Amino acid sequence: MRVLVVDDDADRASVVEASLREAGAEIAAVIGVEADLRAAIGRHRPDLIIVDLASPYRDYLEDLMTINQESPRPIALLVGEEDRTLMASAVRAGVSLYAVDGLSAKLVRSITETVLGQFRRYEQLNEELARSRAALNDRKVIERAKGLLMAHRDFTEDQAYKMLRKMAMDQNKRLVDVAEAVLNMADLLKRT
Repeated sequence: MRVLVVDDDADRASVVEASLREAGAEIAAVIGVEADLRAAIGRHRPDLIIVDLASPYRDYLEDLMTINQESPRPIALLVGEEDRTLMASAVRAGVSLYAVDGLSAKLVRSITETVLGQFRRYEQLNEELARSRAALNDRKVIERAKGLLMAHRDFTEDQAYKMLRKMAMDQNKRLVDVAEAVLNMADLLKRT
């Protein structure tokens, strides 16, 4: 696991680095808060970003949100003071974990494992959602094609489905591709 550490305080950064190395992580780079985070992510391709700030500010959180939308990856934000408003902003920005004070080696290891686990779960849910949406869209296309066949060929729903399935098998295509072709052909015939 490659980790990008963002911290202006060398002592804090060294605690984080040592803890990450003990946990078996590779430190991709350590950069300051004012450094170009987007460029550092592009250059070092980290699996995790740990940002250690004494006091986060809104502009930085907005930058994190934009960067996280462009190149999603887990982000742990370690701060020196509790601020519920900033915490809510950090969560909206895509920060996976917001921890206040008490930095220790055990905490860094725990944070690292927790953040990565949550991020992987989030990615899995997004992939499942995308597959479900695609399946639903495919189902809608097939239903429309069946409806068209039922209306124009006097087929029952079962007959229309069997016709589409047979066409798909004969052409060695997916059922949804055949259904789209049927709909496209019907649309073309309407225009002429």
